[in-house]
Amino acid sequence: MDKNYRYAAQTLGLSESYIFFKIQLPLATPGILSGGILSFARGLGEFGATAMIAGNIAGKTRTLPLSIYSSVAAGRMEDAYQEVGIIVLFSFVVVVAMNLITLKSNKKGLKRKKL
Repeated sequence: MDKNYRYAAQTLGLSESYIFFKIQLPLATPGILSGGILSFARGLGEFGATAMIAGNIAGKTRTLPLSIYSSVAAGRMEDAYQEVGIIVLFSFVVVVAMNLITLKSNKKGLKRKKL
């Protein structure tokens, strides 16, 4: 975010909380949302740390990547393919959502610049 917005708001005598909630947070929202979505996606794909720390207990600590690993290790390839399909579909939805958020944010930015 451009610091000049903050400085301009301070010179206008706006309070720090107003500057944060009405200027900085709306400008930073697309980046915060993108970071949150990417962190969630990274956590969804986590394999090693989950297996080492939480284990692979069915119904308790099993994540989708661990379930895929268990299915492949047990020779249940059809189950593994279905689980991979779920992850691919979910990842596709996340990427589309991120692109829509970015597009919406860019359109808002263009409207502000026209004023």
